[in-house]
Amino acid sequence: MINVFEYTDFRKYLADYYKEQKSKNPAFSYKYFAEKAGFRNKGFVHNIINGDRNLSKDSIVKISQACKHTKYDAEYFENMVAMNQAKEYKMRKYFYERLEKIKNQGRKTSPTRLIIKDQYEFYSKWYHSAVRSLINNYQVKDYYKWLAKNVNPSITPTQAKRSVELLKRLGFIKKDKDGFYAVTDKVITTGKEVVSIAVADFHLQTLELAQRAIKELPKGKRNITGLTLGISHKTYEAICEKIQEFQSEILAMAEKDEQADRVYQFDFNLIPISNLEIKGTRK
Repeated sequence: MINVFEYTDFRKYLADYYKEQKSKNPAFSYKYFAEKAGFRNKGFVHNIINGDRNLSKDSIVKISQACKHTKYDAEYFENMVAMNQAKEYKMRKYFYERLEKIKNQGRKTSPTRLIIKDQYEFYSKWYHSAVRSLINNYQVKDYYKWLAKNVNPSITPTQAKRSVELLKRLGFIKKDKDGFYAVTDKVITTGKEVVSIAVADFHLQTLELAQRAIKELPKGKRNITGLTLGISHKTYEAICEKIQEFQSEILAMAEKDEQADRVYQFDFNLIPISNLEIKGTRK
């Protein structure tokens, strides 16, 4: 049976729940699911799964009852819905932290859950990527003091050790026969399973690193440029496509670089600095 604790997207959970019930009983339908939950609209559940509607608190309770959730299942499901439907970053993060607490209370652990938790940890701290890149460029054993010192800004040896342990659990690094660490893949990107909140934390931290670089590093050691553009949404989308293409080119260059001797953080930022969809005639 599917485990609600393995999900962070309630629509994906409901879709998989429906498929599981359908495989057990071919007569199980969206109409039957809706009726079982007590909804007058027979297509209500189908609309929820497809993202056409959101769930109210009353609807969350009805669906939990229809799915025969336990106390912790229901509490987890409610907070998962709240996190997915929250519009503000702070609220999404708050509900994600609630999910983690409920998981511990429910005492349900699975390999999938542990992987997702480790992925969240990897992207929620900027220095894990730096530690991984240092291991990729240098011969490193369990040199936690060296790693901590050479991450910029520096971290503690304890943080470096925990970072190495996390990278091992995720399969991003492994030890060779001589005890040196090596990366398993030279380039990694975020996957669908990674919670967007962790990625948002990562970007917020790297923006802080950029601010620090502007203040503390000479121009020869950092490159930060910007453009202010007046464009349409269509052009915005075209620029986003160009950025994706450029990112792929940069990743390919990094992968082929056999003489890498330092670690950089490269961010792309294309953000609105005026009100969107301005009404009226431009003069």
